[in-house]
Amino acid sequence: MTSVNSVSPLSKPSTNFIAVDWGTTNLRAFLMNQQGQIQAQRSSDKGMLKLSSDEFEKVLADLLDDWLESGLPIYMAGMVGSRGGWQEVPYQACPMPLDELANHLYWLTTSLPNQIAIVPGLQSQGVAGMADVMRGEETQLLGALDWLESQNLSREERVFCLPGTHCKWVQIEQGQVTGFSTAITGELFARLDDESSLVKGLPHTDELQVQAFQRGLKASRQAGGILHQLFSARSRYVCGELAAHEVRDYLSGIVIGHDVNDTLSALPNKVKSILIIGSKALTERYQMALSEHDLNVDFMEAGEASIRGLKRLANLTSNTPNLAEGK
Repeated sequence: MTSVNSVSPLSKPSTNFIAVDWGTTNLRAFLMNQQGQIQAQRSSDKGMLKLSSDEFEKVLADLLDDWLESGLPIYMAGMVGSRGGWQEVPYQACPMPLDELANHLYWLTTSLPNQIAIVPGLQSQGVAGMADVMRGEETQLLGALDWLESQNLSREERVFCLPGTHCKWVQIEQGQVTGFSTAITGELFARLDDESSLVKGLPHTDELQVQAFQRGLKASRQAGGILHQLFSARSRYVCGELAAHEVRDYLSGIVIGHDVNDTLSALPNKVKSILIIGSKALTERYQMALSEHDLNVDFMEAGEASIRGLKRLANLTSNTPNLAEGK
């Protein structure tokens, strides 16, 4: 299924590049002008998981259609560059200045008239010293830094939190990613919420049950560990301490609370400010969890960060890219 949304009248002479965010489940493309403004956008549900490596080019060509023309480069970020994607692009080792991503773009060889580049992911060590990786988030981080620079805030020390299926906690100093850690927060909650005995037979609700979520946050700060606290979602319901419609958000509070508490306690330096890059719904939950730690918290929408990051890469890349990169 494909949808098309023309944001403003299309003016081909002013278009500068095409930004593509190609994730696990969805594909989004944006026609950008020289000022970095969206001229039109298109989307598809043909994410990486639905495609074999030889299907990506046709899917992109079908989606872009009349946008395909020589001189209009395409910059792609996300799982399109992963193992199982269109082309596996090697991770770049940290510490690394985010602007250096422009020097490590992988330029594909295709039958399409446009030059097409994939942004590489990053590899580092997490707070426990084990290997960690990201793909797609590096472009969002670059966009966030670009925004901070525009607000004269780039010199302030902060940690970046990118909540989602796999939540990333990123340390950046003077534009350089020095390290990051991943927690499977969203994936863990999704499994517990869909398949576990903790919530079996209990109702779903679209509205956040704030008090239940906050009780989950409080539980995450108590003794016993996450495994014991997760079971309390069931036992507190059975014993009448939670209403049926509160259990899922209580469970969410425990999972997100541990993500926040455990990560902040493990970081080598005391954190004063956090920039969350994500959806509004997840940001609301993380803001509540972080409010217990007396931190300055700002928010940037993930899609905006991705587009802004790709715009910066387009500006950093010469008009005649080195097609030998990555070959």
